[in-house]
Parts: sequence; structure tokens; C-alpha cells
Amino acid sequence: MVASKARTSADAAQPAMLPAPLWAVLSFTFVGSVGTAVATVGVPFLAQSAYGYGETEVLLLALLYGTVYIPGALGAGPALRRLASRYAWLTSGRLLAGISIVLGLLAVLPLVTRPAAESGTMGAWAIWLMMAAQGVLSGATWPIVESYLSGGRRGESLRHAAGMFNITWGGCIVVSLAALGPFVEHHPLEALAAMLPVYGLCALLTIWMGPEPARSLPDAHPTRPARYKKLLSVFRVQLPMSFLLVAILEPVSPFLLASVAIDDPWRAPAAAIWLATRVATFALFARWHGWHGRWAMPVVAASLLLVGFAGITTGPNLDTLPVARTVVLLGLAITGIGVGMIYTGAFYYAMEVGDAEIDAGGKHEAFIGLGYLGGPIVGLIAYGTAQPHGPLSVSPSLLLLAIAGTLVVTLGLGSVVWAIRSGRQDRDSGSPDYR
Repeated sequence: MVASKARTSADAAQPAMLPAPLWAVLSFTFVGSVGTAVATVGVPFLAQSAYGYGETEVLLLALLYGTVYIPGALGAGPALRRLASRYAWLTSGRLLAGISIVLGLLAVLPLVTRPAAESGTMGAWAIWLMMAAQGVLSGATWPIVESYLSGGRRGESLRHAAGMFNITWGGCIVVSLAALGPFVEHHPLEALAAMLPVYGLCALLTIWMGPEPARSLPDAHPTRPARYKKLLSVFRVQLPMSFLLVAILEPVSPFLLASVAIDDPWRAPAAAIWLATRVATFALFARWHGWHGRWAMPVVAASLLLVGFAGITTGPNLDTLPVARTVVLLGLAITGIGVGMIYTGAFYYAMEVGDAEIDAGGKHEAFIGLGYLGGPIVGLIAYGTAQPHGPLSVSPSLLLLAIAGTLVVTLGLGSVVWAIRSGRQDRDSGSPDYR
């Protein structure tokens, strides 16, 4: 979330380094995910409280984040290689530390400029600058971290590290959002400013991670199933699909939960339900490795995602409030399971097939960025054209279901059919490890 095949000749002549200490990588992951949680899941709540933002404004903030996340992710490896060739002192670890410090300083900016925003002389520009920086720099951060995590690991070691990584960042986001609840109403910008010491700790942790990630180990499994690349392709269709739903869900969560009469300070913790079930899914698949190579994994994952999203979007339109609230909360929980399964598969196969390179992590994060970009666009179309803001006499949530549902059903069912056909091809070819 920087090793590259295009290593310098001097580096290539060196023996492979030992993997970065897992505790250090996971510690950075946990602490850094606090900032990511606040920027992606927390800012809609904070911006609504601090600036009175409605659906359109928070969706535009999310769109800004998604727009810059993709170039940040894809550009991390190439940019570091270019800079390192010019500045001998620049290492992956120092770049991570520098990024962390910049993010920490920018998190304080909305609080510092609050008097100007309240007086109307400068507006709320600081939150927009912070989100732009969060998008591009977070996009650059996680491919490097993922390379530290997977470099020098293969097979069982990589599976364990990937599972712990998912549990760590997923669990952190749940804890962060739940802890954010009491501060949303009265201290929203102070909550953002608290990210300064958090990112400072990130910078400190890079010392133990080492100057560079380890290079990939030689392939210890030359008979690795050919289907792994096919599975990676399927999951890379599902990954942006799932994060499109996430990117819709995160900015509209305050309004979705309000529509079923869940009030502050319970909205942020309620929004964490899908995050909690996602972490539980991460934990399950980190311990049970029987899903590796199984075509059933993407089939079940996409199906759960579709069911969960249907519950989230139809629940607010039900007449009976207790039923509506239950449907929405169950929809959140089921969505979390589907998202967790898709992310688990996409990340594992990206690291295994991509040989733990930064560019492999960059591609993985860029597919996530596609979802972060597409989700707010869908949301803006729905809230901009439906009542009460637009001409269409339909509720925004129903229009959101129609637009997002068309995209998700098309991609989801398409990936399911693809997976089923690929599984049948494996079976018909007599593959000894067909599942």
C-alpha cells in the first residue's frame, strides 16, 4: 500500500537482503492506516460537522481523492527510481518518512485556517488541499509498504505476511472510525490535527523497516498453478468494482444512516459494521488457506457483494423503520464480507504473481483507485439529478442503486461467468489441482 525489476547493476550484484521485520512493517501499516481511515471514511463525517457539507460536497472530496490516488500509486516506483538515480541519499525508507511528515503537517492545516473559514474570507480550501495530498501521497505510500511486506517472502511466509497485513490495516480502520465518533460533532478539525503525531510515528518506524525492501526470492514453487494469473485477472475486475461500492458508501454513510434514524454519535460506529466484517473475513482467510486456487472464491465474493449492496440501497426506502434499519445494517455486514474476500484474493495473487515488486503493488493500488474514482462520479450523478436537487422524481438512493447496480451487476456477473468458465476449463484439461 522499492523494489523493481529494473535494478541497477550494482544492486543486482548484491545478495538478496533479508525480509524487512514483519513487526515493523505491520506497525507502520497500523499507524499509517489511521490517517487513511480518517481521510477516506472519516472526512465525510468531519466535513459535514465542520463545514456543513452535504452529499455533493463530500462526494466531490471523495472524487478528488480518487482522481489523484491512481497517479500516486502508478508513479511510486518510477518516481523513486528516477529520484534515486539522481540523489544517492534517497532510499525507499527515507521517502516513506518524508511522505509521512508532509501528511502530518497538512492534517493540521484545516484547524489552523478555521478562523478564516468561519469568517468566510478564505473558505474551506484547507480540507481540499489536505484531501488532494492524502490521495496522491497515500497512493504512493502503500505500494512501497507492500513491497517491504512481500520482498524476500514466498509461499507460506508470504501468505502469513499478507494475511497479517490485511488484518492490521482493516482492524485499524474499524478502531479509528469507532474512536472518531465522539469527536465528530464538537471537535472535527481537532481530530484531523491529531494525525500530526500519528504520522510522526510513521516516520519513526521507517528506521526499523530498513533503507530498501528485500528483492524477490527465486521462485521456490516452479509448479505454481497457471491459474493464479487467471485468478488475478478475475480479481482485478472485481477489485475496482468492490471499491466503487466502497467509494460510494464512505461519503454517503452519514446521510444513509441518518435516513434510518441513526443519530450522532452512533453513525460513525454504525458505519464501521462493514469494516468489522471485512476484518473478520481477512482473519478467516489468513488462517484458512484452502481458498488458494479455488474458482469458487471470486464467485461467492461477487455474489455477496451484490446482495449486500442491494440491502444498503433498498433499506432506506422501506416503510417500516425497524425493518429498514435492519436491512441497511445487514447489507453493510454482508458487503464487508464480499469486499474482504475480493481484497484478500486480489492482494495475494498480485504479490505472488508479481514477485513482490513495487510496481506490482502500484498496479494493485491503481485498481483500487479506479474504484475510488468511479464511486463518487456515480454518487454525484445520482444526487445531482434526483430529487430534491435534480429534475428526476425519484429518490437519490434508488437512482444510486440503478446506476451503481448496472455497473456492479455487469462487472460482478461478468466476473462470475468468467470464473466459472475458467474453472470448467481447468477441470476439462485434467489439472491435478483443480478446485
